[in-house]
Amino acid sequence: MQARIKTRLLLATPLIGFGILVFFLGIGFGLAKHQIHPSAVLNEPFPEFESKTLFDEAQITREDLVGTFQLVNVWASWCDGCIVEHGLFLELAKSEVISIIGINYRDSADDAKTWLYERGNPYEKIVVDPHGELCVDLGVYGAPETFLVDPEGIIRAKQVGVLTLTAWMEKFEPLLEAQVEQY
Repeated sequence: MQARIKTRLLLATPLIGFGILVFFLGIGFGLAKHQIHPSAVLNEPFPEFESKTLFDEAQITREDLVGTFQLVNVWASWCDGCIVEHGLFLELAKSEVISIIGINYRDSADDAKTWLYERGNPYEKIVVDPHGELCVDLGVYGAPETFLVDPEGIIRAKQVGVLTLTAWMEKFEPLLEAQVEQY
């Protein structure tokens, strides 16, 4: 009799452990992105910076990003997610709905230029951030990340990870439309 109880307990233990694991994974996957990645930069000014642009190596600062709505995209040639979202940025650039600024994050200039020559360049300007200082100031977790910046230089939205059409339509576009009415 005791042998049967031991056998049942031995069989039940992994199942109970698996059930607990599934429970906690379910809770984790059920969290909204904003709960996982809270952002201290929302509704704050875009950080001051001074850098160079990728192609002409011209000086660029925060002041160059102020005055119109900007979609600021952190990307790199080594970033797989950047390839996934790149088509959306090309379409947005063609539509001229908003100007797009790139921040080339921890990348070599040659690799970044080659990547853009091969895939197309949706960016009006590209800020070079080879050591990630600007991205640290922006609270970037890693590439890709995208920010909506208003004409006064205030960050109004942030997307951690790939910007999908759904995320654009649900998160960025309504904010952009509401903000445009204010200006």
